Amino acid sequence: MTANREPNPLRPYYVPPSLGDRTTPATSSAHAGGKHGSSSSASASSFGSSARTILADIDYSEMLSDPSPSSTATIKGLADQALWKYTSVFLAQPFEIAKTVLQVRLQSIASQSSTSATSADEARRKRTQQRRDDAHKMYNLSSSDSEYDSPSYFTATAPLKQTPSRQPRARRRRASPGPRSPSHSPPTAPRPTPHTLDLRSSSSLTAVLSALWKTEGAWGIWKGTNSTYIHSILLSTITSFARSFFAAIFAVPDPNLSFQISPAIGSTAGLDILSSPSPMATLAVAVSAASLAGIILAPLDIARTKLMLTPSTHPPRSILPTLNSLSSWTLPWSIAPITILHCTLPTLCETSRPLFLRSNFGVDPLTTPNVYIIATFICQAVELGTRLPIETALRRGQMHVAQSHTAGTSSQLQTTVEVGPYRGLVGTLRSIVYDEGVRSTKSDRAQDAAATRAGKPVRESQKKGQGYEGLFRGWRVGMWGLVGVWGAATLGGVASKGGEF
Repeated sequence: MTANREPNPLRPYYVPPSLGDRTTPATSSAHAGGKHGSSSSASASSFGSSARTILADIDYSEMLSDPSPSSTATIKGLADQALWKYTSVFLAQPFEIAKTVLQVRLQSIASQSSTSATSADEARRKRTQQRRDDAHKMYNLSSSDSEYDSPSYFTATAPLKQTPSRQPRARRRRASPGPRSPSHSPPTAPRPTPHTLDLRSSSSLTAVLSALWKTEGAWGIWKGTNSTYIHSILLSTITSFARSFFAAIFAVPDPNLSFQISPAIGSTAGLDILSSPSPMATLAVAVSAASLAGIILAPLDIARTKLMLTPSTHPPRSILPTLNSLSSWTLPWSIAPITILHCTLPTLCETSRPLFLRSNFGVDPLTTPNVYIIATFICQAVELGTRLPIETALRRGQMHVAQSHTAGTSSQLQTTVEVGPYRGLVGTLRSIVYDEGVRSTKSDRAQDAAATRAGKPVRESQKKGQGYEGLFRGWRVGMWGLVGVWGAATLGGVASKGGEF
């Protein structure tokens, strides 16, 4: 053994390793004289046994927090996630339907004129009833005062003749008004069908929900819940698969495995490009995956919008028959650009936000977590305001595609509201702002309120078009969802778990 530890004169500074079994020279010579394969296998087995002996003393229980789950635990976890997802979709579906109705509804001048005429008639009736009540009170006061006058003792016993009153003539004049000129008659609204919603306000979600409940009941509020659930599941699945696929092809780190400190909405949750060695390539992979998922699921999204805007009593009401009622199961060219823009905009804003905040403002989720969380909330609110006009034009385009399939047939597509026209992205937004419906300025509203309080007739001075307010129908639903996500993240402590490791 001591001869083996003597230094080699050709390698004086080399110290033989102490790991493994020390072999004698006879054994070494025997191994050298044998076959090469047997000697290599013997040395490998010797080193493996010694390594297992050393590594057996290391305890990995502290490093592995959770052992590998069983198949039963995996199935139970998937069932819990599916139930939680369906519950969230079920609770949010009434507000999604109300938002879609407000976005798609045509704000025609006739409907608004009929609504304003109805309100004017009600105000006129209230003023007339108030005058009658005042006159009745004055008559009661005058009759009560005449009781205290001295009685007349020298009156004739014959009954007095009734003097002709002017009241019947006035009533006759009111009963036979002259013919109105056709130029001053308000435009008549189209005759509503039994399933048409009677909306008193063009921007109220509660008015839409009340009209749906009154017209169709509970089925009208939760229309299209199953299609929305399936669409959300498929969207997240296809997006994750496409990200991993593109990342493997272009040799980019998988964006699905990165960590995100702030809560996100939609399929971009858990996606952060700060830890990527090539952020722009990772951003391109994420945007391409979102675009591919939107193109594949475009027919299902059209069917979902159709189910939400058609009456619950009109078939078909399931997913496959509704898909079969479409002209094709591919994305139509007329709404292809706006569909791709609507799918990629949230991913682009959500993914590029950390890089934008760090490179331009020096806001980092690790060094300044509180400022980063506030900046993230502001960026998500801005992204919501940018997405709503695009979503409004997209919903109208989807209904245009659904109605074009039944345009030449005898059975027209019945909808709960009159659908506005679709003229592309820019044309639709311009039509909403400047052509559809009427609006009044702030000064006109103040004057109308003052005239109503004074009992005077309301002066009708309105402008054509909905204004920029018509592009943001349903923004309250988006803000409620945004605040709810951040509130749940704050209560659950998601933001406090952020860190480098």
